[in-house]
Amino acid sequence: MGRIVQRIYVDRAPADVFAFVTDVSKAPAWDETTIEASASETPLRPGTVVRAKRTLMGRAVETVGQVTEFTPPTRFGTRSEKPYRYTIQWTFEPERGGTSVTRDGNLETTGILALLSPITRRVAARADQRSLNRMKAALEARAR
Repeated sequence: MGRIVQRIYVDRAPADVFAFVTDVSKAPAWDETTIEASASETPLRPGTVVRAKRTLMGRAVETVGQVTEFTPPTRFGTRSEKPYRYTIQWTFEPERGGTSVTRDGNLETTGILALLSPITRRVAARADQRSLNRMKAALEARAR
């Protein structure tokens, strides 16, 4: 399917945004594709296993991923091999008293999803943007 890079500004400190995004148990509250998620250990570190139940094109799937990078409060990365390959790299940079968040995702699809990749890419990009907007709203609603 390919790479989708999205950015959003959050009016909160990078440490606050990083802590929120890396608390995988909170992902269902803001990531519309996540039904539930858990980590094999906390605090997270490279190698930590992250299991999640997600929706993909209307179907529930379980993903098993691994933390590839954990550098508070600036970088967080994950990857998964099953049921599909993906990598996600998050970057949190100070900007105007808040945080510029970049989500750089790459999803490799096979079979019918690969054939439908132009459509699935647009659907995924819209879902990712809605999730980023929900994350921003949740963080900015919290008292500073």
